[in-house]
Amino acid sequence: MKPASTALINLLATRQFFTADLYQFSLVGGGELNYCGGDQDIIWNGITWSAGGTAGPYFDRKDNKAKCHWKVGVEVDTLVFDILPGAAAVLGDPFLSAVRQGVFDGAELTLYRAFMPTYGNVAAGTVILFAGRIAEVDAGSSLATFSVNSHLELLNQNLPRNLYQSGCLNTLYDSGCTLSSASFAVTGNAASGSTQSAVNCSLSQATDYFDLGIVSFTSGTNNGVSRTIKRHIQGMPSTVTVIAPFPSTPGLGDTFLIIPGCDKQQSTCQNKFSNLTNFRGFPYVPENSTAV
Repeated sequence: MKPASTALINLLATRQFFTADLYQFSLVGGGELNYCGGDQDIIWNGITWSAGGTAGPYFDRKDNKAKCHWKVGVEVDTLVFDILPGAAAVLGDPFLSAVRQGVFDGAELTLYRAFMPTYGNVAAGTVILFAGRIAEVDAGSSLATFSVNSHLELLNQNLPRNLYQSGCLNTLYDSGCTLSSASFAVTGNAASGSTQSAVNCSLSQATDYFDLGIVSFTSGTNNGVSRTIKRHIQGMPSTVTVIAPFPSTPGLGDTFLIIPGCDKQQSTCQNKFSNLTNFRGFPYVPENSTAV
């Protein structure tokens, strides 16, 4: 059951009226796009809903109308429709180019149906046929197909939200962890004997301090390349072994930036980062017992 005004109900009772579908996109980056699936532009709610004119885009082809699929219960309803872009532009880019750049990703869509005694007279009001978020856009060479999921999609979440596990639920340096990677970053230079998989250097931090961290070269043939650290061993020289090898062998004196990682254990959070306040693990939850 969809709400309708008294004027609209009376108009429907006459069985003589025109209809047109109105598509309203609310983009994630701000702004709205308003289109009409009818033959001519419609002015409703103070907005001009474009039917495409000579430029496009064009909705509701005669041989392929928008398809709504409603389901009983809490299953996600879906809407699928095609758009012929024509020569239309979105935010200054050709329509299909804007689609490929992700302009419509995550946008909200509301599909209205206008009922009119004469085409263009929307005084009786409209009915919301569908509302949801853009789930997928398939852009071909001359056509874009939009798939939209209803807001019931927001219920598709794993529960419980937080798992009780010994390791911390935060990701190092994210908003939950609150630490800044820049405050822990250390600079260094590659020493002689370095290879693509192991960088020799003069780091003075204790063994394992940089394990699971990131090392990024800032000069030399590997400039701009980053790798995850497998093991850091302090010594003369110290050695930083990476999980995946660098493209080239580091040259003597090549500079790098190195940031420590975290194994999500309580002791690491407390001793290495002094961040126990934001630790979100549950190390004291008993392990599952096995009956033999």
